[in-house]
Amino acid sequence: MEDQTKSVLVVGFNTRPLALSLKNAGYDVYAVDFFGDLDLYPSVVDSLILIKELETDYGTIKGTYSKLLSEFTVQMLKKYPRIDYLIIGSGLDDSYEERKAIINEIKKKNYRIKSLNNDVETIENARNIEYIHNLLKSHNFKVPLTISYIDFGNNKGKIQFPLILKKSKSAGGLNIYKISTYEELSTLIKNFGSDGFNQNDWLIQEYIEGIPISCTVISNGKECEIITINRQLIGDPLLNPPKEFTYCGNIVPAELSKRDEKLVIKITKTLTLKLGLKGVNGFDYVLKDHYPYLMEVNPRIPGSIRASEVSLDANLLDLHIKSFNLDMWDQVRISTKSNKPIFFVTKFIFFAPKEINKNLITIINSLDCVHDKSTPTKSILKGEPLCTILYKGKTKLESYNRAKNTVIEINKIIK
Repeated sequence: MEDQTKSVLVVGFNTRPLALSLKNAGYDVYAVDFFGDLDLYPSVVDSLILIKELETDYGTIKGTYSKLLSEFTVQMLKKYPRIDYLIIGSGLDDSYEERKAIINEIKKKNYRIKSLNNDVETIENARNIEYIHNLLKSHNFKVPLTISYIDFGNNKGKIQFPLILKKSKSAGGLNIYKISTYEELSTLIKNFGSDGFNQNDWLIQEYIEGIPISCTVISNGKECEIITINRQLIGDPLLNPPKEFTYCGNIVPAELSKRDEKLVIKITKTLTLKLGLKGVNGFDYVLKDHYPYLMEVNPRIPGSIRASEVSLDANLLDLHIKSFNLDMWDQVRISTKSNKPIFFVTKFIFFAPKEINKNLITIINSLDCVHDKSTPTKSILKGEPLCTILYKGKTKLESYNRAKNTVIEINKIIK
């Protein structure tokens, strides 16, 4: 009898949580991954790891890894032409040409693989902040005041300090700066140098001070259901983030008021359906005075996915795959509606506060509830992610404090 096990190629900056979920759902998993953390390997049949294949490190190729992810994906398809599904996680958010190169290769070689991702045009619309703001305004939702950097000189005073300087294409909190004065803005741009600052690529945005949250949704392009609403940890000093707005983790669920939840859900569902998103996707907000201001659309499986899975005790990657099959949508919809948080889950991404000797990494990896375990073959440099900490509890405080205790243990090890 022929083996009916389906296979999935998962591609991204950190595929470990996706690969784990897919393996748990019974799929054969192949990965193209940036880091190649130790706990990825038990979940995959085979993998291509960027920093391992190129014998380099995070700092050296962090600006070019999207092109490399695309090239390595083509290599993996050539090696395994009979893989069934392709899922692209983080790392190719704004890399439209790289995505097209993968799809073109699939068509050219007539591979059987089915892309379980949003199409490139949909992703471009979702990542175009002007397009998104116009959509929101047409439905009478409020948006942060945003203008292009080029127009800022003609609109001085329109956006008050402090304000945000951000790249129109950014992810994970990179290329976002809080600016308090014109002098500070001028100094920052000078420090970029002429090569590092293309005026066309940058926006000036009203600074919204509030609670960072996110919403995870699943859709078939015509209908959608909310999975979880999450607290976002942004630039949390406990976790030594390299930048002020670096994504550092989540607390799931967010425990918002019913009124706040209702508005988050309304905006998320409106955008999901207007954009025609498919599968599992994420929306980032800042909640200020009970109003959720949209910051970013992530038209792919978000970084909070594993925390949501543990909170719900559900396999969301399996639902993601099924959501692309219209015949299975009723099953996905019923399952998603019935999934309610049973645990509070805290996810921390711990960044190295200084260079960490490779001999200490094995000790850190042995700690309870540590994931994305760094390979102990070389030191971890300051500002690089060392590990993820994930704890569940019956209360938010229990899960948070247990995760925090692991941070304290790590700090003792590396002191």
